[in-house]
Amino acid sequence: MKKILFAIFLIGAGFSASAQTQATTTTQWEIGKVLEITNTNFNAGERTVGVPVDYVIEIKNISKDSVTLLNAKAGCGCTTPNFTPNQRFGPGQTVKVSISFNGGVTGPYTKLTQIFFDHDMTQQAMLTGVGVAPKQEAAPATPQTATPVKH
Repeated sequence: MKKILFAIFLIGAGFSASAQTQATTTTQWEIGKVLEITNTNFNAGERTVGVPVDYVIEIKNISKDSVTLLNAKAGCGCTTPNFTPNQRFGPGQTVKVSISFNGGVTGPYTKLTQIFFDHDMTQQAMLTGVGVAPKQEAAPATPQTATPVKH
């Protein structure tokens, strides 16, 4: 019985070693040789505080193999990536990740989103801009009445 368990252990260890070797070879992908990504640095310019900012990142597969868009994570709760998780796309196909920022910041801001693909590839997207206070209309002038002076 001990010999059978030992044999099973050796077989399992062999599968584990081959899986690790395979994982190492597939992580050598360079993102620029596999994916053409546009709009990763978006400058929203000056925006009124509270007005949302939306932009789209396009990702085209320029390789000969399929790639999977695994996940996208924003750096804070005010920014939301919209995408299809685990979306597989083949050579020549394009997928999109839409980034939405609620615009709730006064002053300069930088919002980061990490996009994750299989083969240990990641891409960072950056949204920058300046949140400005809403313009307030000047209140109409009210006529001033002179206060009588008592003598």
